[in-house]
Amino acid sequence: MDVGQNDTNSLPQSEDVVDLESFDERDADEAKGTIDSDTDTGIGSGKTCEHYSRLCKLKAVCCGKFYACRFCHDENNLHEMNRYIVEQIQCIKCDTEQEVRKDCTKCGVEFGEYFCSKCRLYDRDRKQFHCDKCGLCRVGPKEKFYHCDTCSACLMKELEGKHKCVVNAAKSSCPICLEYLHTSRTGLQIPRCGHMMHLKCLEEYFKSGNFTCPLCKESLLDMSKCWDRMDEACASVEMPEELRSIKLGILCQDCHKECKQHFNTEGLKCMNCGSYNTVRV
Repeated sequence: MDVGQNDTNSLPQSEDVVDLESFDERDADEAKGTIDSDTDTGIGSGKTCEHYSRLCKLKAVCCGKFYACRFCHDENNLHEMNRYIVEQIQCIKCDTEQEVRKDCTKCGVEFGEYFCSKCRLYDRDRKQFHCDKCGLCRVGPKEKFYHCDTCSACLMKELEGKHKCVVNAAKSSCPICLEYLHTSRTGLQIPRCGHMMHLKCLEEYFKSGNFTCPLCKESLLDMSKCWDRMDEACASVEMPEELRSIKLGILCQDCHKECKQHFNTEGLKCMNCGSYNTVRV
């Protein structure tokens, strides 16, 4: 099934999200964030690692080692790096160790087009902005987004008052792959039920023939055309005389109401909303 624009709503990417389209294969040293200081690592000509464009390394407080970013640290250690408490950085151009700042105290090089002192984030300019309520940086531009206090996420302003809110929806795990969503590096999507999940996970989920939310079982898409075909299928079935009078209690997983419906081998239609996304009760 194709995901229509009216069926799901996109979230802004976290600054942690990797822009896959802009990356080629890197060598092992780059993947580990151990670029040699003599390498040409100008912001416009290369990357210190596969995650960000920056000209400095962060000194992890936990182990005292320098890494290009927290992801490079986490990929090479059994513990996670707390970026918010980093106090020292190292210039890649001149190797000078110094306090967290935007440019080098010795050679004057700018460490990143974008700099956030709260997140210790350096990167190329992608119109990022820091959201205090999210506690991290988002890819903007800022004026196109607002923070939904109920969902605990920054959403496009077009969605304000037009999406279904779920308490702390962004501070939960993807119901498909179980990765924590709030700091996920993968793009997220808001289905009509409000339970956020990874866009890529959702697309694969649809390809597998699924159409209901893994959490609440509501239909994720507009299924009206499918229900019309189900009507035709049910009408074409000739039920045996002894089964025609049988009525079953059903619960609709779309409108969450109960009703009674005549038994049919093709499906049981909700008398309230017309959905066939029902279960027997």
